[in-house]
This record gives sequence, structure tokens and C-alpha cells, in this order.
Amino acid sequence: MDENNALTVFTPEQAQMIPAIIQQMMGPLVEAMGKMLENNTNALNQLAAAQQVQADRLEALEKQIRLNTLVTPQQVRYLNDAIRARAYELLDKRGVCERKAVTKLGNAIRKALLAHYGVGALHDIPKHEYSVSMNLIHMWNDMLSVRDIVKEAREREDKASEKGLVEDAESSARGDGSAPVPGPND
Repeated sequence: MDENNALTVFTPEQAQMIPAIIQQMMGPLVEAMGKMLENNTNALNQLAAAQQVQADRLEALEKQIRLNTLVTPQQVRYLNDAIRARAYELLDKRGVCERKAVTKLGNAIRKALLAHYGVGALHDIPKHEYSVSMNLIHMWNDMLSVRDIVKEAREREDKASEKGLVEDAESSARGDGSAPVPGPND
């Protein structure tokens, strides 16, 4: 046989030494690989934490942008229309259709809505709160305000009807059918 091609035969003592030799040679290599994997794991954990912080900041920024985006002029018109409709609805249930009463009750609804958001005008309401604002308008039901405004409207109506009766009586007394001459209080 060829000396180079011949398999080396180990003695039993040498065969027992082979695992110890392999362990001695591979031990530092396995330890180095373990440290490297540990360092990689730590680096990945730090990277994941940094990404989470970045995602949280991005979410906070998006929320801030949503909060700072205000309702559109068209939405303000819709809010005003809803306020007028709610005021008319509440007064109509009580038999009052006076424009001045509708305006006054609409102002009370508007004031409550603005106070809810802590803003000075409807166009300052955040855009994401538009549907909530519409629901607040439709649910608004301050019965004391409605009662007071209805009472005022009926008093104005009574005064107007009394004044009309007095004017009719004066024109009948004159017999000319002409309108009364305005006085200093008219």
C-alpha cells in the first residue's frame, strides 16, 4: 500500500484522546460563536426597542396632526344648519316658530357645543370630532333654556297681539281705517 493513501489506525489510547483534542480545539471556537450570537441578540433587541420608540413617536405625531386639523368650512355650515334645525325642532314641539326664539335657542346650543370643546368658534373644533359634534347637537336638550326662550317668545307674542288689538281699536275709533301714527316709544 501507498503510505499517503493508507488510513492511519489509531491505538485505543489515541482514540480516547481524540474527543478531548476536538473539544480542546473547538471549545474556544464555540465560546466565541456563543458570545457573537449573544451580542447579535442584544443588538437586535436594542434595534427593536429603537423601532418601537420610533413607532410610538410617529403615532403621537399622527395623533397631534389629527388634533390640529380643524373642521372644513363646509362642515361648519353643516354644524350651523344642524344647530338651527335642532333649535327649530325643540321650539316647534312647544308651538313656537318665532325666528328670534330660534336664533336665541340656536345660540344656546352653539354655546354649549363650544364650551364642550373649549373653543371660541365652530371652525376651531377638531376635524376628527365632527361626527361627535353632530351627535351632541342632535342630543342637546337643555329644558330650562328651552322653557325660558319659549316663555319669552310667548310674552312677545302676547304683547304684539295686545298692541295689535289696541291699534285696531284706535283705528276703529277714528273710523278712517288708517294705521296709527307712531308714538315716541314705537
